[in-house]
Amino acid sequence: MNHPPEVTRAFGYPFDPPGHGFLFVAGRALPFLTDGNDPLIDATVEIDGAVMSAAEALHRLGADGAAAPVRTPVVGYGSNASPQRLLEKYGDGAETVIPVLRCRLHDHDVVYATHIATYGSLPAGLARSSGTVAHVSVSLLTDSQLEIMHASEGDNYRFARLEALVEADGMGTVADAAAYITAHGVYGYAGEPVALARVAADNRRFTAREQEDMLMELCRQLDTGEDLHTFILRVVGDDARRRSLVMAMRERALDHGL
Repeated sequence: MNHPPEVTRAFGYPFDPPGHGFLFVAGRALPFLTDGNDPLIDATVEIDGAVMSAAEALHRLGADGAAAPVRTPVVGYGSNASPQRLLEKYGDGAETVIPVLRCRLHDHDVVYATHIATYGSLPAGLARSSGTVAHVSVSLLTDSQLEIMHASEGDNYRFARLEALVEADGMGTVADAAAYITAHGVYGYAGEPVALARVAADNRRFTAREQEDMLMELCRQLDTGEDLHTFILRVVGDDARRRSLVMAMRERALDHGL
C-alpha cells in the first residue's frame, strides 16, 4: 500500500538502527568489524569494501584529529541509534565523528513514550523491567555533540546518569553511561508499558507492538474521529494540535520506574 511520505516516515520509527556498532563520520556509518582498545584508533571498520583501522578511515575521509579528551557515553535506544537520524541531527561534515557501540542494557526495556514526535511517530522511552536485557547502542559524544543532542530531545526527556548495567560488545561494562529519560512517564492506554517490536530484547516481559499498530490505537483512544492517515498528517502539520493531543496522552501516562 502506498502511503503519503509523512505517513511512511511516521511508520518508519526508529529508522532501522543496525544490529552492529559503527563509526559515524562525514555522514556515513562505517561498520565496526573488530573491537580495539580505542574505537577511533585501532578498531577496524569497513569503508567502500576495504577493511582498515578507524584511524586510517578517518584520515581517508578528512576527519583527522577527531579524538576528543572527553566523550560522554549516551545510551541510544530509539532513533538515536539510527544513522539516518544522526545524519539529520549532525549533518555530513567531516568534523562530526561519533563511535556508536552495540550494547546490552540490563533490567530495562525500550517502550513507547507519552508524546508524539513532530514527524508523527510515537518515540521510545525506557522502563524498568527486571530480568530483561534490551539491545541498544551507546554513542560516545563530545561536549559540543552532546549540546546538539540535548537540543534535539527538547523537554520531553531529561538527561541523567543511568543506574543500570550497560555492556558493550567486545569492550565490557560501560562506566557512567547516561540516557534521555522520558520526563512524563510512558504510554499508558494499554495499562502497562508497551515495548517497541523493532528493538530486540531478551526475557521481555511487556507486550511488543509495531509503530503502525500503536498509532492506530492512539488515534482510536484519543477519539479524533479521523482515519489514521488524516490523524498523522494533521499531527505533522499542526504543532498546536499535536501538543494538545500530547497533553491528553499524559493524563494516562504510566510511571517508568526511573
